[in-house]
Amino acid sequence: MQPRGQLLSRSLDASHMAFRAAHPAQRSYATEVTPTPAVKNPLQRQKGGDLGSHLPKHIIPRDAYIPAYPYGDHPLFKQANRGLYGDQMIQFGNNVSRKTETKTRRYWKPNVLSKSLYSVALKKKIKLRITSKVLKTMDREGGLDEYLLKDNEHRLKELGPLGWALRWTLLQKPEVVDRMRTQAAALGLHQSTIDAQWPTRRMLPDQKLSQDSLVRAADLIGDEHGEIAEEQHLDAKEDLAESATPDEYTRLEQRVRREAILEYAKAVKAAQRYLTRGLVDSEEEGLKLAFVRAKERDEAATALKQKYAKKLDQMFTIQKVQDTRTKFDLPSTFSDNAVRTIAYNQWRRRQIEEAGSYEAWKESVRAERTQGSPPRDDASRKAEYARLIEEAESASTNEALDAVRKRYLETAISKADRAIRAKALGGPDDYIELTLDDLRSTRAPRQASEVGGDAWAALVNSSNAAAENRPTA
Repeated sequence: MQPRGQLLSRSLDASHMAFRAAHPAQRSYATEVTPTPAVKNPLQRQKGGDLGSHLPKHIIPRDAYIPAYPYGDHPLFKQANRGLYGDQMIQFGNNVSRKTETKTRRYWKPNVLSKSLYSVALKKKIKLRITSKVLKTMDREGGLDEYLLKDNEHRLKELGPLGWALRWTLLQKPEVVDRMRTQAAALGLHQSTIDAQWPTRRMLPDQKLSQDSLVRAADLIGDEHGEIAEEQHLDAKEDLAESATPDEYTRLEQRVRREAILEYAKAVKAAQRYLTRGLVDSEEEGLKLAFVRAKERDEAATALKQKYAKKLDQMFTIQKVQDTRTKFDLPSTFSDNAVRTIAYNQWRRRQIEEAGSYEAWKESVRAERTQGSPPRDDASRKAEYARLIEEAESASTNEALDAVRKRYLETAISKADRAIRAKALGGPDDYIELTLDDLRSTRAPRQASEVGGDAWAALVNSSNAAAENRPTA
């Protein structure tokens, strides 16, 4: 039967209709014509990222721990929490007619714009809701990065939660960290302060290790019988928690608290060790010797770590490291040093099992270490340590010492006296408070001299004084 085309009015034969042949679904192209090359994205840069606009939620890391904004979210004008509003908010007032002075309630909203601003540190454009006031301030400061990185209390207050998060994101960039370190060095800050405040990426693991050691520092503090004092342990934990509150202590005092609890724990442990070995006659002498030899002990610990790392390299070659990875199915994220540590622990476990106990293995290692070396003369060491303590006690009046050595010994004796007083009062919390008191007492005269030496500052302070406190003619 022939195909028919069905219409509304009538039927037509297929012979009177011309049907078009079916075409393949895939389109064919002519080979002699050169295809047009793809147009390059004008927003893409050859070096240093792209210029496309990015929302802040794609810039700020999601899983990162960002410190809480010190001024909190805006409770009334909540859209200011999602942009750079410069502490501006909605305002309310009245429209007053000229003739009848009729008041009609009205409100004023800030002039909010949507702008894409380029960040030099992030090498990207960030699309932000920003007010015209902040935009003018940003032009005056020199860009988005300069506006966010300015270290000013008023600037931090007007950043808002979003600006605070963007500021934290910028501070994680190595270029910004290097810039901050350079500015701090130009201001004359000490290198230890710079490293603690703006650490590089290589310093972050060491700082993480030192923070973990703060938690373990309370375990190092024991009583005279060598047992852990529970009350001192809890006090140390409370001190660590209090050191994280910025409302009560300044940033410098927080760092001093962290360092004080750690150095006190180390000194008490070293003093007990000196007293047990008979190298000192009393615990007070042990504390003095511990603070005087603190630098020497740190250098010895560093040398021991280097010796341990060298020993691991000699014991476990690259082939043994690969065998350990295969044996324990370790992921590729484990470094070679971590794998060597695992292999060393397995080797030590086998040695302890062969020796029968840990004490027997330790005794054999100690005997092997002292083999061929002359025996230690504890009497001469005790006399040497007594001379060292006497030198430290008389350092303030000894003119033969050089300035660096003299200052080091004076600081060590001062810390030792502070630790002795804290030991008599109660423990590490008293040592921290005594350290902070000494810090405040040394900073107060310096600040007073700075204010007194500046005539303009003295004039401003006198003008701000109350009227009843001013001298009258």
